[in-house]
Amino acid sequence: MKQVAQYILLNAAPVRAITSSTNATPIVVTATAHGYATGDLVTINGHATNTAANGTWTVTKITNDTFSLDGSVGNGIGGATGCRAVAAKIAHSLDYSHCQVSFDTDGGGDAAMTVKIVGSNSETCPDFAKAQSATNRYEFFYLVDLQDPANNVAGDTGFVIATADDHRLFEVNVNGFRWFSALPTAGSAGEITVIATLFDNS
Repeated sequence: MKQVAQYILLNAAPVRAITSSTNATPIVVTATAHGYATGDLVTINGHATNTAANGTWTVTKITNDTFSLDGSVGNGIGGATGCRAVAAKIAHSLDYSHCQVSFDTDGGGDAAMTVKIVGSNSETCPDFAKAQSATNRYEFFYLVDLQDPANNVAGDTGFVIATADDHRLFEVNVNGFRWFSALPTAGSAGEITVIATLFDNS
């Protein structure tokens, strides 16, 4: 009997550039018109200088353009080297061998972002926003375009949209992986919804 599960990994999530972050306790992030409220979850990744900011955090709103990362401690002066989005849901995929993933932008015609699909076979779920390592193991998934195989996407490249809108459906091989999610790695405008449907044909 076929098993099916569906997860909304990102729901109309904004993907925006960070303009600065502080070397402080807690770290204060500047991102113009961020739209967050105190208590929201935010994922930051790709921060090259203030690397302690990378990860998934509960935030406290300070102003419309700044928020702090609860429980964080800075380790460098941060410029515009990161990105952000509402933290993605993490799916438990061990019981499934196949996955279809839909990407849909908000329809405003201005979406500019990169989103990657990530997974891991670790016993415990890694932090996909932190650097890959022997103790934080994960990989980016190859995406098979269900409309046109010429548009298949390498995992390290990810789903890229540049000042437009897009609606795409991909297939992903998740066989043997325990954890599965979406990771925005760049962006400056627009919102995106990512839905994963996991299934097993047995």
